[in-house]
Amino acid sequence: MPNLYPCTYCKSRHRRCVSSGDPTSCQLCTEMKVVCVPCELEDLGELPVRDGDHHLQLWQRQMNQLNTDLDAINEVVGQFSGWDLRIENGCIYVESRIRSLSELLEYNRASIRYLSPFQHFIDEQNIKFKEIPASIALASTGLVVRHAAPRSRPHHTIRYDIRDTAYSAINGLITLYLERYNAFVGVIHAETFINYYLSLDDPLTSPLVSAICVDAIAYFYPQLEYSEQEKRDLAEFFYVHCKDKILDMHDDPERRLEAVVSSSLLVQYLMDVLLEYTEARRLITIALLAAHEVESQELSLVQRAMFERSRTCLQTSMCTVDAILEDRFDYSRVSSVPMIILSDESQAILIYCLMWKHVIELAGSRYIVAVMERVGDSIIHGRPCEMSLDLILQFEPTIRAWWKNLPNELRLCDDPFDLKSVHQAIENAPSSTHMLPLAGLHVFTAIIQSTLLQPYSSVDGRGNNDIIDILRERVHTLTWCSTQTLIHIMKKNLEVDIEAMPLSLNYMMGILHAVCNVVSSVRIELPPEIQSMLVNCFAQLHSKVLSGHYIPESTTKLQSFITTRKSNPIDVYQRYPMPRVAMLSDIFHTCFKQLNSIIDTSSL
Repeated sequence: MPNLYPCTYCKSRHRRCVSSGDPTSCQLCTEMKVVCVPCELEDLGELPVRDGDHHLQLWQRQMNQLNTDLDAINEVVGQFSGWDLRIENGCIYVESRIRSLSELLEYNRASIRYLSPFQHFIDEQNIKFKEIPASIALASTGLVVRHAAPRSRPHHTIRYDIRDTAYSAINGLITLYLERYNAFVGVIHAETFINYYLSLDDPLTSPLVSAICVDAIAYFYPQLEYSEQEKRDLAEFFYVHCKDKILDMHDDPERRLEAVVSSSLLVQYLMDVLLEYTEARRLITIALLAAHEVESQELSLVQRAMFERSRTCLQTSMCTVDAILEDRFDYSRVSSVPMIILSDESQAILIYCLMWKHVIELAGSRYIVAVMERVGDSIIHGRPCEMSLDLILQFEPTIRAWWKNLPNELRLCDDPFDLKSVHQAIENAPSSTHMLPLAGLHVFTAIIQSTLLQPYSSVDGRGNNDIIDILRERVHTLTWCSTQTLIHIMKKNLEVDIEAMPLSLNYMMGILHAVCNVVSSVRIELPPEIQSMLVNCFAQLHSKVLSGHYIPESTTKLQSFITTRKSNPIDVYQRYPMPRVAMLSDIFHTCFKQLNSIIDTSSL
């Protein structure tokens, strides 16, 4: 067989160097009766391949790579000259202890991925976290909707005796929507719509008009001067009128755009008022199919802007539906948020579109999707979760990098985790839109970090215990920082934008998830001033939104259902005009009941 390396005699004559059975001489040297001298490795160079022998060059490249790896190890050792290190079997081992998060982050950034003390965390297993109870604040909606019997879902009916009331309400609802909602978010182009609206002989012949009325009721229901049942009856009247028309319009190329825009305006009512997520999915699916056709049509600049905003709204809503019905949190499927700003639109609309673009960018980032996939089971089903050390340590740098890249108008302070500067920035925030990126950052932080409050390692060792202790301390710090920040944001939001109740309700959900986890896991009490602020915010939401849908303690079945999956409370919620509001009332009161050992809510 050929030798691994040729001798000098065979190499000089370009002959194949074949073993003769004598370890000191090859076959050719034996025949020629010359001394067989092996070549030195450095003299080989890139040898030509002869007789199909590719192995020599492969081994040579492997040797070169080993030399490169050894140089890298020496470079890493030089970076940590102040640490007590040793090299064994190609691995670097730390003899000195890692005592701080900065040291842990520094060592984790090293270029050799099998470094000790991470060999048990990176190469072999994830860090494990103790199971926590399923989150009542975040899991209830999905579990209740998914386990509801088909007969429990409400059917849409029209009360024709309120037709005159509906006609008289249209002008007020349209004006309210255009002046106090659309002026800040730009869902529709106001001038174009007003001209269209004034040209109608009968506004109920237009599905777009009906859709705007539905969306106005869904958003402004706490402020409308109607009873709770009257609001529901009006919304149902407009919804049925709209839906019956838009299903036929999808096949008409000239009205397909109107159908897409109208569909996007119905989604909030289905999800945030009625709990009809399955119906919302059907409506969104049909509208997105139509949107594919509209995209290829020739549109004016105004039409293109409205179409792209409506499509983004539909895509975002579909991701929300998937999160509720399938535990699938993935907003990366939202196409890039449109930034067509029309010349007659306000600065507020520009800021809103800019804000939405960056919030979706964070929610749809590969990192957030990966983390939410790992903590989802713990949040929804109360199961233990696992996560790699590398993924855990990426959280804060990823969040900070996203924050740093925000435009100046939306980056309210330099450090989003410095409580003093953050609270000052919140007090100076001009609107709820400006606070949303900061709120989004802290909602993700509160939800994710509060799920990781109890890490443990199945591998004993001083180094591993040091890492667990460092992680636990940082997770507690981030959770408390984000919880307090969200309470401040909710308080400010109720002051500057009392009509933006859906935002405050969502903030409260994230806050209660984090606070319940902290209190139940580590038994830490809220500071008195934060307790007072939280209770005051809850009192405002209770009086302005939830009081008409209060679920008596003797009637509520939510906590039992979350534990056993039996006796679904959706039948209780559907006895109220707005089932979703009844559910929120039940969720909030159940969570505060859990916290009554540290928070006095007896006055509510």
